Order: sequence, then structure tokens, then C-alpha cells
Amino acid sequence: MYKSLVKEIKTLIGNIPCYDYISKVRYVIFLLCQNLYSLKFNKYISINNVHIFKEYNQFDLQNDEIREKISILSKEYTEFLLADFTPAYLYENLLTAKEKKSLGQVYTPQKIIKKMINEVFQIINFHENIRILDPACGGGYFLTELYNYISNNHPEIEKRHIVENMLYGTDVDDFSIFLSKAGLIFQSGIHDLKFNIYKMDFLTSPPLGEFHLVIGNPPYIGHKNTSREYKKVLYENYKEVYYDKADISYCFFKRGKELLNSEGIISFITSRYFMEALYGDRLRKFIKENLNILSLVDYNGKSPFKHAMVSPAIITLSVKWNNCYFKYVKKKSAGVEVYEYSQKKLKDSGWIILKDEDEKLFERIDSISNTYIKDICTIKQGIITGYDKAFIVDEETIEKYKIESFLLRKWIKNSNISRNSIKYNNLYLIYSDIIEDERDFPNAIKYLSQYKARLKSRRECRSGIREWYKLQWGRIISDFENPKIIFPYKSKNNNFYYDKSGYFCSADIYLMNNFSENITLDYLISYLNSSIFEFYLKCQSKKVGKDLYEYYPNKLNNLKIYIPQIDIQQKFSGLGKFSIEILLEKMFNVNEKEVNIIKNYIRG
Repeated sequence: MYKSLVKEIKTLIGNIPCYDYISKVRYVIFLLCQNLYSLKFNKYISINNVHIFKEYNQFDLQNDEIREKISILSKEYTEFLLADFTPAYLYENLLTAKEKKSLGQVYTPQKIIKKMINEVFQIINFHENIRILDPACGGGYFLTELYNYISNNHPEIEKRHIVENMLYGTDVDDFSIFLSKAGLIFQSGIHDLKFNIYKMDFLTSPPLGEFHLVIGNPPYIGHKNTSREYKKVLYENYKEVYYDKADISYCFFKRGKELLNSEGIISFITSRYFMEALYGDRLRKFIKENLNILSLVDYNGKSPFKHAMVSPAIITLSVKWNNCYFKYVKKKSAGVEVYEYSQKKLKDSGWIILKDEDEKLFERIDSISNTYIKDICTIKQGIITGYDKAFIVDEETIEKYKIESFLLRKWIKNSNISRNSIKYNNLYLIYSDIIEDERDFPNAIKYLSQYKARLKSRRECRSGIREWYKLQWGRIISDFENPKIIFPYKSKNNNFYYDKSGYFCSADIYLMNNFSENITLDYLISYLNSSIFEFYLKCQSKKVGKDLYEYYPNKLNNLKIYIPQIDIQQKFSGLGKFSIEILLEKMFNVNEKEVNIIKNYIRG
């Protein structure tokens, strides 16, 4: 029934002329809400006098034909819709992945919302005067489920009282506010509600008073999508948690804490990256020092969100200090792990939350390791061409345009690398940074000229830093031509490859060079690909997808390895993985049980 309705509405949307897709979706939902409201409440009031539709009439596109068709559709589906109508869920289903991305909206699954609400009400001291805030209410998902939970579990509380005295919401988007209000009208069956749902910026607007519970899904917005002016305001007001490339969601923790009463609770589902991210250190410190962690559910790289790669964590926090241990729930490939962990042991540099036996092994490896990676090499990013379509060519293109071979370099990307080999796809980079005079390479220049307008639009070319035909960031040519260790920026496993063939690589690959004299490269590459180092790394690296880890220089540089005397390194060089594993097991006193711990941890 629901799929049939969505299909019919999409057909109607396709027949609305002139407007963008999002505006048309909002218009249709606005009309549908009007019609259902009229069918449900017409004995009370005329639709023309309803405040919610007057207040948000900017979404009315004034198309009489579509209005009539929606009226017919509403009557056809009346019984089904009025049984349990939540406008936000329809809105979500009508938006494509493209529109959701453009709006920056990620919708929390209903199942997770219900679980969060059920769990938090097991903790909080519930009473009819409790005040609950969703600081980024979106379509009202949390608010409607909060209403349902309270009305179902506390029938003695009047429905109107729940909406008008217990539930609060804020959001910066007008249509989100409309969806939240409409959702509560249809859920409660009360037509003349007075809402505490406001269009306002939770982080910069005056507070709405104290709350017993702040719950929701703060927006996950990186620094690249934030204006300079807004970042300046956040830097000034949220310096305890927000700086440089930190995420806006971090500010919601501090602001939420400020609005809690003396026994208040925060429950957020947010990106799990704050636990390990470089610029999450201030937030980690703030949480540890100002809030009591009650529970932390870590999705561990998995994503329950549709059309979104963000892997979340659900963290529940209390102002009142009850216990120094919290419940940690870690989602795994098969089931979950649940254990308690001491908040006191959390480090500002990154949260490493391990079971006792895993933690003992990790700490032993860390204590015996004697050298930081940053002290034995430098790590650099691969080349940014600025427009791969122009600079990356295959053999057929080279032959067709007679591109000068002096400029060509073998080119690889992230997916080409494994620890044992390079899967080369016969692609080449036109390394145009070595062109001093365009006349010296007429064929390459002629080929690149077909992309000239696009290449000239690059920031560095517009500012005069680069000639139009040069790479955006070509790096230092010798870094690629000389022997080096290369590895993917994101990978499921440690894939460090010793490249002696002079491959040039893209920005999703990093390279190690400028090695210290006290280490042999054969030993180093074997060590980096060893099971023990992979366990050590994965215990503290950022997990960015299902079984996918981030191999970022800032993290790698501060990891430690064990470097024995040079004669021991030479003894094991070239003898393969089996020998390095035996050596390291002895170095770190790893027993048979711990070997299995390492294997299981690496498998996830």
C-alpha cells in the first residue's frame, strides 16, 4: 500500500512544471497534509483558518490541477494514511539520494530512535514536568517517537500536555519545522496544539531554558561545508571542543551540557569518528572531564543509514557522576561485544576501548615498541592533478595524439595496491610540471588544450600560481622515482608495498621515504605488514566503513614500532612473512591465545 502511494505521488511530482524537485516534493506533502487534516478535523475548523498552513504557505506552489489530484489521492488512501501518518517518513521516501546529499540530511532509522528512547527512559527520573529537547529535530522523528512512548507508557498524562509542556525542538530549516509540527498533530489527533518547536540555530540562539533530556542526531557538517563567518562564531563560543577542522556536531555536546539541569542526560547518535579523529581531541577531553558516560554503542564502521556512509555511535551522558565505568557495545561482523570500560582510562589523543585481555596485549606491544614512525621516515601524499580526465591517459590515447614519452609516468590509484604486488592498469600520468616551454612538447599541449577552459578554472591557475597545463600539486618528482613504500589511504588491511619501479600515484595513496639509516627497508616493510602491527594499528585507527580503516599520516606518524639491532634486521630480511611473525611474537612475548586474539581482531 505504502509503495503504491509513493509511486503515485512521484508520478504527480513529475507532472509539476518549472520548479526544482525538492520544491515539488515539499508542495505535494504540504497539500497532502492539508487534505488529511481537513478529512480528520473538518468538523472542528475550516482548513483556510488553520495556523500551521498559514504559517508555512511559502510551500504552496498554487497549482490547481495538482491540488485536485492530491485531493483525490488523499481520499483514496485516507484510511491507510490516517491510521499512522508521519509526513517526515513520506518526505524521506520521496527524496532521492542526490537530494538528501544536497540537503545534508541523514535520517535516523525508526528502530534506532525507539531503542534510544527506550533505553534513556530506563535511566532518567521520569515525571510529567520533564522537559525534553531535540536540538536538530529535522522532520520530527525523535519528537513523534517521544510522544508515542510517553502517551503509550503513561496514559495518565494528557496528550496535549505531552506536546505543549514536555517536548521541545529546534532546527534551521523551515520545512523541517513544518514536518515536525504536522507529525505531532497527526500522531496526537489534536488539531489546535501550541508547539515548542522553533526555527533557530541551537548553537547561536538564546537558550530555551533547562532540560532534563537532550536527545537527537546532531548534524554532521565538516569544515569544508561551513562558512568562514560561521566558523569564527563557533571558534569564539565553543573553543573547548571546536577548532581548526573539527566538526560542528562537537559543539552540540557543549551546548547540550549547558542546557541540562543538575540530573540531566544527553543521548546523541552521531558520527563515531569523534572517538579517534585528530580534531576530536578537545571534545574527548571535554566529555571526559565534564560528563559521565553511561553507555557507548559503537557501530564500528557499519552504517545503518540509507544512502549514507557515516558510521555512527550512540553515546549517552549524564551531568551527575554516578560511576567511573560505562557500558561499551561494539558492533561486529557476527553479533556484538559488550563489556564495561573505565572512563578514567580514556585518552584525549584517541579513545582505545578494548577488552581486558586485548588491552593488556596492546599495552605490551606499545611499551616494548621503541621508535615512532615519524622518527624513521617522512610520509607524503600522492599527486593531485586537479583534473584526472585531462592528465591520466591510456596507451590508445598516447598513440592517437603522439604524446611525448618524456612526459609519461606509470600511474596507479588506491585500488591497485596490495602488500605483495601492484596491479598495473596501463595508465600514464602526463607529468607536465617538467614542461618549461610549451613549444617543446606540442603534442601534449595540443592534447591538453581540449581541456584548457576547465584547467584554467582551477584555483591555482586563476591566482597565477600555476600555468594552465601544469598539475595542481605535482609534488617532488624524485619522491616518486626513487624507491619508496606506498600504501592506500583507506584499506581493509595493512597493504604496504615496497615500490622500486618508480610508480607515480594519486592523492588517495601515501608514500614513505627519507628513511633512517638504522633500519633496513626489507625489515620495515615486513614489520608494517605483520599481523602484530596490524592489530596494534587497528586498535587505534579511525574506522571509516565496514572493515575499512583510515591510514592517515597524522595517526601513522605517532604509532610505534620495534626496531632491533641492524644485524637482527638483516637476518630476517627477505625471509618472508612467516619469519617476521615468529620474530615479533618472541619480541612481544605473544602466547598462543594472544595469537588468536590478534587474528580475530584483524578479521573484525
